[in-house]
Amino acid sequence: MKNTFSKWIKPGALGVFALMAFAACSEDHFEIKDTGLGEQTLWESIKSNPELTDFADILQRTRVMKSENDNSSQLKAGELLTQMQSFTLWAPLNNTYNAKAWKDTLDAADRLRAEGTAAGKSAAQQIDYLVWQQFVGNHIARFNYEGLGREKRVRMFNAKKVLLSGSTFNGLPQSGASVSASNGTLHLLKGASPFAYNIYDYLSANPALHKISSDIKKPEYEKVDTLWERSPKGALNEYGQMVYIDTLINRYNLLLRASGADIRNEDSTYVALLPTNAAWQQAVEKVGKVYTYGSRYSYDWNGQGFQRNREQGTQYKLDGKMHSDPTRTLADSLREYAVQSNIIRNLFLAPYRIKGGEVMDSAALMHHVTHADSLIATGGLVFYNPAAKKEAPDANFNPTFAGLKPYRASNGYVFNMEEYRFDPAYTFVREISFLLSSNSNYYVAKSDNAVFKTGTTLRLTTNNHNKYRKVESEEEGAEPVYVGVEGDVEGDSYQRFEMQSERSDLTIDFRLPYVLSAAYRIKLIMVPSKINLDIVPDPETDTEVVKFDAEIIDDENRSSGKVTIDQTKGQFDQNKVNEIVLWNKYEFPKCYAGLPSNYVSFPRLRLTLPRKGRGPLLCKALNIVKVVVEPYRGE
Repeated sequence: MKNTFSKWIKPGALGVFALMAFAACSEDHFEIKDTGLGEQTLWESIKSNPELTDFADILQRTRVMKSENDNSSQLKAGELLTQMQSFTLWAPLNNTYNAKAWKDTLDAADRLRAEGTAAGKSAAQQIDYLVWQQFVGNHIARFNYEGLGREKRVRMFNAKKVLLSGSTFNGLPQSGASVSASNGTLHLLKGASPFAYNIYDYLSANPALHKISSDIKKPEYEKVDTLWERSPKGALNEYGQMVYIDTLINRYNLLLRASGADIRNEDSTYVALLPTNAAWQQAVEKVGKVYTYGSRYSYDWNGQGFQRNREQGTQYKLDGKMHSDPTRTLADSLREYAVQSNIIRNLFLAPYRIKGGEVMDSAALMHHVTHADSLIATGGLVFYNPAAKKEAPDANFNPTFAGLKPYRASNGYVFNMEEYRFDPAYTFVREISFLLSSNSNYYVAKSDNAVFKTGTTLRLTTNNHNKYRKVESEEEGAEPVYVGVEGDVEGDSYQRFEMQSERSDLTIDFRLPYVLSAAYRIKLIMVPSKINLDIVPDPETDTEVVKFDAEIIDDENRSSGKVTIDQTKGQFDQNKVNEIVLWNKYEFPKCYAGLPSNYVSFPRLRLTLPRKGRGPLLCKALNIVKVVVEPYRGE
């Protein structure tokens, strides 16, 4: 059945026509004329014209459909044109277009319907909609439009907006005089009106985009919901069950819905970044590197450790073979879904996300897209411009768009990417940062030997904030002295982790949620204790000397990357807010994002403040403002 369906719609109705050059969001003010009423309806006028026999045959076989989900309408286009409404019809003359292709397409729908299967009926309905949307509905408009005069845009039944200019319609010449009917006007057209592809149509029809299109339309992503609450009800059967007169269904694509972009909507404007067949393979390989899953994961954190763990043999196992394909593991399947869904959800840009984008003309919009420091996809992903410079915002050409030409669709613009140039470090690898004073209960996974498990939140006020300031010397001619702590503290608050007993190490584990199998720069923003005048110095030492260890602990309690931060080696400054780079480049070997919701797992950043040794303990607390895990970009 699938091959039959593909056979009929690829060579005929879905050939790649030229995209129409007009905007999807322009304001239209139509000039509606009363040209006088004829005695015949539009349908009668068509049937009586020997030059319109092919078009008449197609009209009487084509269903009028509100959407591809419309399985209740039985009204044929010919019957529509008998109704006492007001229409304008542009009818293509015999031998001026490929009528056979459309008739063959309708024949294919009839054969599929005759199979009597649910799959056959569904495929037939999709073909019915194709013929209505791309051909018949592309020639009929509501209201009565005069064919001569100034240019105007006419909204057709398929929602496309078509240019009517003098004696031409959508670029085609009209033939002879218009015919007045009792319910509108008939114009004769020398050819079929070209269908203006929107972005969805373009994605489906362009052979160069076949790979991404076929991945988007995988059966597992194509969903059909039965709308029982909106379906017309009949009577109860002998078992007391409701029998429905008809069932309304809603077809949608899981990935396109998740993108937040309605790329079929003619009244929206989007910019699509579509990888061609070769580029799609590059994209899958490139993005796949940051979605590499491990064979097993410990999960179910209880405040001290993962309850489902390796020791108990209860981990989430991804190394099992798939029943449908024994050559693939569950990790392979999870990776494929994560890669495809994350790329596809973020293919589209919308002007409403750009400041002033709704009123930009085409040139301004394209300039912004190709020069912006960052672009936000409708799926929420931020694309950063590698060439961006702080001193010249939104002014540097993004090398990703080098050599690319935008194509006009009826609802936006399409960039065909022959090469996938997006670096995951500038796109899919996102910063994970958190102010500890805002949500320490979540981010502090565990601690040992702390006065308070999640630390104490301290607020800096005008009374206790030991700000950096100049103090004039009382000695004549002496230079002023600067005291206090230099730098701003984000949120004017921080989390203080104080050692409970000097005989044991203080350890703090911070969860690092949703990291990818990628390289990150990991930093701490810390302050010295003296920033807070309410903190009384230790009378034994009076001077704080910060020294602690940092390491990454994975979900199987394995340690890696251990480093020591030592104030005596210039790695901490008592006179300023400190940005401490723990690792300039730390690579997580496996991805923790995209795991099923009931298998949450994560690595941890562990800080260890050592216990008292032979001498006095010079640091008894760590004061942390923020943890920053940002994409490593080679700096």
